Amino acid sequence: MLPNYKTNLLKNTIMICLKKSMLGAAIALFAMNTQAANVETELSAAHGYVETLDGKVGATGISIPGEDRDANGHPMNNRSLTSWTNANACAVYYFHHAISTATNAIKLNVKTGATVKFRLTITNPNSPATNVMQKEFSVTGTGKDMDINIGDATFKRPAYYRYRLECLSGNDNINSIRSFKFNSSSSEAPYAANYLSSPSVHLTSWASNDAAAPKGDAYDWCFMEIMLPEESDIVGTYAMSLGVLNGYMGIQMNGYTDDGQPRHDVLFSMWDDGSTDEDPDLPEYLRAGAIDWDVLTTVNRFGNEGTGVQTYRKGPYWTPGRYVQFITNCRPETTSYTTKVGGQTVVHEQHNMLVSAWFNALDGKGWQYMATVRKRNSSEHFSSWYSFLENYNAATGQANRVAYYRNGYARSRYDGKWYNCNSIGFGNTDGGSEVGARSDFGQGATENPADRTFFMQTGGYTSTNKTGRSVKLATDNTPVDTINLTPLNDRVIAAIANEEKRAEQDRLFTENLFNKTGWQAVDCSSEETVGEGSNGRAQQIVDGDDNTYWHPQWYSATAQLPHFITVDMLEVKNVGGFLIKMGDNSNRYIKAYDIYGSTDNLNWTLLKTDDNAPAKSSFRVILDKAADIRYFKLLVRETRANDGPFVRIYEVDVTSGAVAGSESGILLPKVDEGLLQGDVKAYNLGGQKINGDTNGIVIKNGKKYMQKK
Repeated sequence: MLPNYKTNLLKNTIMICLKKSMLGAAIALFAMNTQAANVETELSAAHGYVETLDGKVGATGISIPGEDRDANGHPMNNRSLTSWTNANACAVYYFHHAISTATNAIKLNVKTGATVKFRLTITNPNSPATNVMQKEFSVTGTGKDMDINIGDATFKRPAYYRYRLECLSGNDNINSIRSFKFNSSSSEAPYAANYLSSPSVHLTSWASNDAAAPKGDAYDWCFMEIMLPEESDIVGTYAMSLGVLNGYMGIQMNGYTDDGQPRHDVLFSMWDDGSTDEDPDLPEYLRAGAIDWDVLTTVNRFGNEGTGVQTYRKGPYWTPGRYVQFITNCRPETTSYTTKVGGQTVVHEQHNMLVSAWFNALDGKGWQYMATVRKRNSSEHFSSWYSFLENYNAATGQANRVAYYRNGYARSRYDGKWYNCNSIGFGNTDGGSEVGARSDFGQGATENPADRTFFMQTGGYTSTNKTGRSVKLATDNTPVDTINLTPLNDRVIAAIANEEKRAEQDRLFTENLFNKTGWQAVDCSSEETVGEGSNGRAQQIVDGDDNTYWHPQWYSATAQLPHFITVDMLEVKNVGGFLIKMGDNSNRYIKAYDIYGSTDNLNWTLLKTDDNAPAKSSFRVILDKAADIRYFKLLVRETRANDGPFVRIYEVDVTSGAVAGSESGILLPKVDEGLLQGDVKAYNLGGQKINGDTNGIVIKNGKKYMQKK
């Protein structure tokens, strides 16, 4: 008989062996169950991007239309990749994999008997230099859908992985690529992102750590600098600087002009107090509007994500890699409006804020005035602001964008002191770990504390990167202390006066419109009598119906520019202006035109010429001098159509000579002789310093003068 301790040892040994055996069996069973839990998934080949072989995003040459989404917002599998017309283009996808090994296959259709050679490369966007898998393969077509096994790939961390599909030869033999198919060792199925566009990223609640900084709506000026580096100069990028009082302003990369120049636009917008999308009859006293704007600024209405007024500069107004400065001002106003209550006219007092914006691209041109807009039903000054970086172009949604933000300042309306805003909050769209979410964004303070700069980043399908929420408080306020606010302030004063003048012009124009009964379109270059249904006739521009229009011929033959139309007003009239209405389709607007006048339809005088007509549904033409004419001729030299020499004009109205010259500027006192001589500092309304030889409106010691030499 064994001693007790040895007996117990034996019993323990046996138990350990039994437990090990049971554990081994459990492990084996788990492995079998895991194998049994393999998930088969099919994801659409239409939900991706087109790139050039050298990595340019937003390319063409392959049709990848994007996918429909189900009730949960997840992309479905209803569409296909087609029309691989460019051998220098490749298809790029991002699929999320859990930690797993997955067998990869592609479902495609190749022309019968034709051979197509592909290369598939899988990488992790967080470490793009290392391939997870790369495989070349050839497919000989049958004219029907085929499942082609590519091979296994092992994914060592849960993330979105980049799939780059190149066609090495035979791209014109591809009928379609339907989908990617996966057999994964994980119970978590692979998935694609819900949205091809990347998350929007926000820096919110800009504030100062200065204990002396006033709280609440204590500020009347705000200042900020933003910069897009050259690598972020990508179509669809919007870096917004100062989001204040329902308004926002910043820089956009909006593509390229016809001559290949980048569209580096500047934007300044304000939302309505309501929405014309939801209520088309939203009254004027609830609509934001521009009261004045620079001659280089275009003013439009916008919709779809709320509605409001939009002002912008279209063109090369900023340079990648160089900071752009923004400054904005607000001031209260009190107006009134009337409504009908119980059949009675009721006058209501309304409190609004006027918000004005400028930018300085640090190109030597100084502060450029954008516009002054009205925020309805508000009496609050600035208290803070927000900034954002977004991509509004899904075709470039895989690209990594970054923007830099620095030198945020707000000026106290109580004592005129600037306070450095050195702390921010965070915000973003999308994100999280749910199926289909994208979390490829970053925000916070940059790595170098001395920069006192914040960054925002979006795109790339990389991991989220959040850093500090504050930077060191500035001890030197040079960026703002050196700004001369006097000419900027006076530009706002001029804007208010200009609105009053414009309102008077509107009244004058409307009250002096001629009755067009009996007027005849007696000549035209062409008209469309078939393709536009009941529309298209020349006579319809003077029939008094804003729903009918003239369109030059296109159905059987396309009439070439210039287009013209001649109208007989039946008698000689003293004419001061014209109103040209063109509907809501901006692709049928006039760009360049001439207007002629005549008393006999033989001898013509040029009344007005314009090479860049307002890109608006309607615009007024005010003559410098009234003209006695019976006939007028509108000649269209250029249109804004991108599909041919087309234009559409709904109606032309004419007003009397009483309005002629009403577009002239504000009349101001003539400056005293010698007032601008010597060391006296004077500025124009753009804020640039000028000398005593300058003609026009000048600012001296905060007062406006009209100088005429």
